[in-house]
Amino acid sequence: MIMIKVLTVFLTHQAPDSVRAMLNYWRDLDANQSFLIVNGGPHDLTDSIDCATVVVNDPALRTLDHGREKQSYQGVFQAAAPYVAASGADFVSFVEYDEVPLQPDMNARMIAAIEQEKADVLGFRLYRVDGTSHHQYLDHCRDPEFSTYWRGMSSREEKTAVLSMLGCGSFWRSEAFLTVAGLVSSPRIYLEMFMPTAAHHLGYRVRPFPVDQESSMEPEVVKMMSELQAWKARGAWRVHPVKEMWLGAQTQDFQS
Repeated sequence: MIMIKVLTVFLTHQAPDSVRAMLNYWRDLDANQSFLIVNGGPHDLTDSIDCATVVVNDPALRTLDHGREKQSYQGVFQAAAPYVAASGADFVSFVEYDEVPLQPDMNARMIAAIEQEKADVLGFRLYRVDGTSHHQYLDHCRDPEFSTYWRGMSSREEKTAVLSMLGCGSFWRSEAFLTVAGLVSSPRIYLEMFMPTAAHHLGYRVRPFPVDQESSMEPEVVKMMSELQAWKARGAWRVHPVKEMWLGAQTQDFQS
């Protein structure tokens, strides 16, 4: 039986010990995947991580007020693109460091979901926001180049449709990931709108994850490590954000 390949792309700024703990946890939970670390932080991971690693030195990634400063992941996607293309993976799982997988068959579940939706991209908290009072959309609308950009690249009839989704936890067919990675975002567009909207206007189908998975990914409340077993028992595929998970945690305690 030929296994469908998933390349899991991690975005992290953490130190080597924490990155190793993260990788070991993910590998122990599901060995049937390959990995790429995208290092957006100050630490040198080159000789200390048993994994392909690429460094991103992009000011658009290193923002403080992410929405107002229009944080972008285009540099991250572009850095990952050669590895995605070379991997031969059918799917790309894009992960931020503070996500914790709970189910050993999470990749299989995501593949089943994307196939059921006949989708090219799955995202959390996915909405259409044009014509609404969505604060990030309204902020971008002050720049006339915002709608001009979508009109100029769209394959859709509604050329000014704008989507929004969480920046973390997205799941892509590799073709869609690589096509979006090949775009140059001008003007600067916040990542939570750029990623799904670009994929949509390029002709790819962008759909939400199953609704019962939304609550475990809500970014407003930081989850505690002591809560992981309860989330797993409730059927959560993963939990986010768990900020302290890899900082010296005994991660084997959460895999039973």
